Amino acid sequence: MNAIAQKRMITALAASLMLAGCAGTANLASHAQADIDPMADPLIASDDMLTSAAALLVAAQAAPDAASRAPVMERLLALNVQPADAASDNPLAQWRTAHAPYAGTPYRGRTLGPAYRRANLAPGQMIEIAQVFYAGRRAEMRAQANRSTVALAINNSRDEAVCQAQLSPQAQCRWLPLFTERFAITLENTGDMPASVYLVFE
Repeated sequence: MNAIAQKRMITALAASLMLAGCAGTANLASHAQADIDPMADPLIASDDMLTSAAALLVAAQAAPDAASRAPVMERLLALNVQPADAASDNPLAQWRTAHAPYAGTPYRGRTLGPAYRRANLAPGQMIEIAQVFYAGRRAEMRAQANRSTVALAINNSRDEAVCQAQLSPQAQCRWLPLFTERFAITLENTGDMPASVYLVFE
C-alpha cells in the first residue's frame, strides 16, 4: 500500500471515529434529558415511598389527558397519597374523578399514606409555606418540581436553617426536630418560566 492510500485510510478511519463519538454524545444528552422528564421514571418501582409519590404527582400533572394519567393514578392510589390538610391545593380530587372510567380493581393501599402540598410559582416568585413537624420524630420531606430552577430552604421557628437545596428537579431533606414547631419552607423560582412544586412528607 503506497503512502497516499495509507493517508486516505487513516483520514477515513478518523472521520468514522469522530461520527461515532458524536453519536455517543447525542445518546448521552438524550438520556440526561430523559432523567429530568417527570413522565420518564415515575412508573419505575422505588424503595423510597416519598420520592415515588413526589415523582408521580409531577407526572400526573404533566399528563396531557386522563387516559395518559391512568397508570400514574393507579400508583398514587396504591400509595394512598393525600393532601396535607383540607385547606391544601388538591388536584388529586379532580384527577380521581377523571380517572374513574379507567379504574380497574380498586387498590387497597396503605392505611396512612404520604401527605403532599403543592406550590405554583411565577417566574421570580418566592413563597413561604408553614408546616408542623414533631419533636423527637425524624422529619423527612421530598420536593419535586417540573423545572430545575426552584430553590428550597427550610428554617425552624428560630430562623435556623435545617435544609437548603436546589431542585434539579428533586431534592430530599431529613432532620430531627428538637421541638414540636412550625417550620418555614421557602421556595423560589429563579427561572423565567412558571414552576410547579410538590412537597411530600409523612
